[in-house]
Amino acid sequence: MKNYKTIRVTLLILGMACLSSVISCKKQLETKVYSQLTPQNFYQSDADANAALITLYVPFTSNWGNTDPGSGIWYAGLYNADIKTYLSKSLISTDEIYNVGGDVNTANLFNFTWGSSTWTLASGNEANYPKITYVAKATDIINAIGSSGNITAAAKSRYIAEAKTLRAWLMFVLYDFYGPLNVKTDPATLADTTVTARLNTADYVAQMIKDLTAALPDLPASYNGDATNWGRMSQGVANMLLLKIYMRLKLWPQAETAARNIMSMNTYSLLTGPTGYMNVFTQSANSEIIYAVPANSASPNFWSQEVFPQDFQSAPDAYVPISSRPVGWLTQYMPWPYYDKYDAGDIRRNTTILDHYTNTSNVVMNRSNGMPGAIPLKYTLLTSTNPAQSVDVVIFRYAEVLLSLAEAINEQRGPAEAYQYVNLVRERAGVSDFLGMTQATMRTALLDERGRELYAEGVRRQDLIRNGTYISGAIARGKNAQLYDTLFPIPNTVIVQGRGIIAQNPGYN
Repeated sequence: MKNYKTIRVTLLILGMACLSSVISCKKQLETKVYSQLTPQNFYQSDADANAALITLYVPFTSNWGNTDPGSGIWYAGLYNADIKTYLSKSLISTDEIYNVGGDVNTANLFNFTWGSSTWTLASGNEANYPKITYVAKATDIINAIGSSGNITAAAKSRYIAEAKTLRAWLMFVLYDFYGPLNVKTDPATLADTTVTARLNTADYVAQMIKDLTAALPDLPASYNGDATNWGRMSQGVANMLLLKIYMRLKLWPQAETAARNIMSMNTYSLLTGPTGYMNVFTQSANSEIIYAVPANSASPNFWSQEVFPQDFQSAPDAYVPISSRPVGWLTQYMPWPYYDKYDAGDIRRNTTILDHYTNTSNVVMNRSNGMPGAIPLKYTLLTSTNPAQSVDVVIFRYAEVLLSLAEAINEQRGPAEAYQYVNLVRERAGVSDFLGMTQATMRTALLDERGRELYAEGVRRQDLIRNGTYISGAIARGKNAQLYDTLFPIPNTVIVQGRGIIAQNPGYN
């Protein structure tokens, strides 16, 4: 690794680095000079630092994915609707979305029959674990920007804060699926290919929190009014990630503080009115969105392709103004029992979910004549029949903050203080307020309310795990779920190449 200092910037900027020793694959770890970029002739300006930073946004995409130059394998992005992604795996292993794609990987996920060799790195079917390399890339970029004497102080603090927020977000995604991993957050270790053990939970969590709290003072509050920079990290995102971490760990006082910190920013608010809920997913950078993955013609949102039936011709609903049939696969639909959790007058159901449509034979399809489930449109007012839509993929929004605050309060002090926050969400939906509940009934009601409000946004799996019903619910649906399935397995290739140093998650022998 003697040429590391010469090549590290090139590898980072071109996305060619695979510096994490976790995978420990010779092809991925070998060093290679791709150009004459060096630490001496790069990171010489604010523009150089920004160019390096932008590469860390690669995993957070709505497009199908990208080829990892370190391995030559194509991996889907985290927030694409493809079965391989963090978003889809967070949906399809729950009760909210059923995938009828038909391949074995889909069936394994839906039926809880996955194992350590189900999704392999070499095939690209394991698209989430490889994002660990970007943690190492973030570490190197943070170090390089901090060490440069040619970047302005303002740019240096802002870009380091962005990189730390992105690193913490990647670490949270990995933690959510696999538990703590052996990430590289010390720049002194980047050139060392020695395989190291996974961190313990306390140290791993502490690193995420350290990154986010350090980043907060140097980030802009939000970019909701700044179209040029929309999609970059902000104080809103950093605070939201802290909230997600605390909720995941059931650290209720800290979760309450994080939620209140977001509220005290006075930056975000619910969109109200009869079309308020629908508008959240049609109006870019609106006041309710804390973060959305920007989508455009170069990196589209493909959600509609995954949910529209192949024989879709039209829908009478005013919220789907499409004059001709969009291209769709109907690989993902909302099961009827989940759809039935909504009240008949719930705006959320009536503006973003279809329970019927007219097919190409002019037959109105519904649950009584073969429609397998409701169509979870989420993104409505589609502008064309092209499945590639330029509609941002919503990731974090203010409604989740309110519901999380209500839950954190209920877990500490019961429902009395919590009603006001959950009822803001319910009032927007046009349904009656929650009242007269015990702590236990409020807990169940909040889980259901989060399910109705946040469907298809990637939070259902986390919610069910936190509430202890992820496994029991799957078993009740007839799935082969085991207690250890709250974590996915580390890919078997990693375990083999780690030669006993990297521990597999319990249950996946």
